[in-house]
Amino acid sequence: MTYQRLYDLKFRKGVSTYELMRRYPRHIKRVSEVALLDIPDATLREIIREEKTLCRLMRLKRRLLETAVS
Repeated sequence: MTYQRLYDLKFRKGVSTYELMRRYPRHIKRVSEVALLDIPDATLREIIREEKTLCRLMRLKRRLLETAVS
């Protein structure tokens, strides 16, 4: 399961995070990360303390938003 596919299911099709976790139990980490992308950047910085994880999530968010726009 790719991040792009999970993003499309969550934000374009409106599938809940709970349903995605139920459907794809082997990809719970990815589903959780995609769910975090809905949180504003300032709040995300407060929640995620590890700089490496925060940078990775911010890059993922930018990349998925760019592909969603184009």
